[in-house]
Amino acid sequence: MFEETPEFSAVTTLDGQQIDYYDSEIKKLIPKQDWMKDYASKDLWKADTEIRENVQQIYKNNIPRLMQRFNQTHGVHTYQRMYGCDWDDETGVSRGFDEYSYDGERFISLDLKENRYTASVPQAIPTVMKWNKDREQLVYLKRYYRYECVYWLKELLHFSKASSEKTVKVPESTGRSLTKPAVNDNKSDGQPP
Repeated sequence: MFEETPEFSAVTTLDGQQIDYYDSEIKKLIPKQDWMKDYASKDLWKADTEIRENVQQIYKNNIPRLMQRFNQTHGVHTYQRMYGCDWDDETGVSRGFDEYSYDGERFISLDLKENRYTASVPQAIPTVMKWNKDREQLVYLKRYYRYECVYWLKELLHFSKASSEKTVKVPESTGRSLTKPAVNDNKSDGQPP
């Protein structure tokens, strides 16, 4: 039997393993690792679920605008955002990334070295120009990917390791949200990505 794909889904991964899941059908954040169940308080899960609900609505509003930019009037299309950071625990080197794709092709990328967005296709140029004018947001994102994202990565690694070793009680959550909206995830400004 054919299983329908949800209109929106969000996944968090850590070292290649899925640690949580949300989609537009179930409308709640589901921990995918036992240690995540211990880590997250009910308030934290509620806050992170609300963030995903808001992002779901923003992305839903953006798809028709993207279709117009690509001169498409109907059909099934995908809009994907992948963001996060990598951290090498031996060298201490970290790298942030923020990429948008449309129908499987890269659309927009954040270049953290140059502190600006780049367009991979002509249809992305208006958005890139607009986002690059918001210097305050770009400075925030550079700081977020260099510090905040790495902080959360280290914290989640700590909880995961403590849980797997079972010799250390998993510490309580700080109560802070695991997900922090970045560019245009907290508002719909009528400008498609």
